[in-house]
Amino acid sequence: MLEEYTKVKTLVEKDGFPAGTIGIVVSLYENGPAYEVELWDSDSNPIDVVTYTFDEIEVVL
Repeated sequence: MLEEYTKVKTLVEKDGFPAGTIGIVVSLYENGPAYEVELWDSDSNPIDVVTYTFDEIEVVL
């Protein structure tokens, strides 16, 4: 299970954002392994918040 503020990379295309988009976990769902992820543009500016399941993202070190 991930924690808030964990930096992640998306593994799937969703809501028009390609796989490989970088973001940060901003919220956790208590009812299942899903996360609200604030997605960033190439300059690390926030562009949207999208829900991803655990298997749709990976931690970026």
